[in-house]
Amino acid sequence: MALLSQAEFARQQGFTRGYVTKLIKKGIVKLKNGKVDSEQAIQSMKAHADPVALVRPDKSQPLTPEQNGTVDFVTARTMREAFRAKMAKLEYEQKNGQLTDAAQVRSDAFKAGKMVRDGLLALPDRLADLLAAESDPATVRKTLLDELEAVLNKLGG
Repeated sequence: MALLSQAEFARQQGFTRGYVTKLIKKGIVKLKNGKVDSEQAIQSMKAHADPVALVRPDKSQPLTPEQNGTVDFVTARTMREAFRAKMAKLEYEQKNGQLTDAAQVRSDAFKAGKMVRDGLLALPDRLADLLAAESDPATVRKTLLDELEAVLNKLGG
């Protein structure tokens, strides 16, 4: 902890004495017994040099609206730009074919399921008389497999 005069600190850092005085008036640099603690002053100047530090002094907290519901201009603009970027990404992915409408997918899946169900439920009516007359289990099995395959191929292709 090196305590320096304002003039010595200014010379050491390559500043004018007036700039150091300005930093002291703003509260960025603190005096101890009329002298500048160079380590504390440098750390404080670094903390205030970050533009985000002026908006968000506690860097552990994300940029979010304040508790009382008000939002400063920089935070609002940051939030708006982040939202616009996300929307642009979604639009791009949708136009590129990477995203589809969830309601459309549900509708298409429902229609496909209904077609499968209807095709399978129609088999007993179509095959009952044919299979009732058949006594050979291998022929019954082959007939059933052929009909199931025909229904599934019709739905798949």
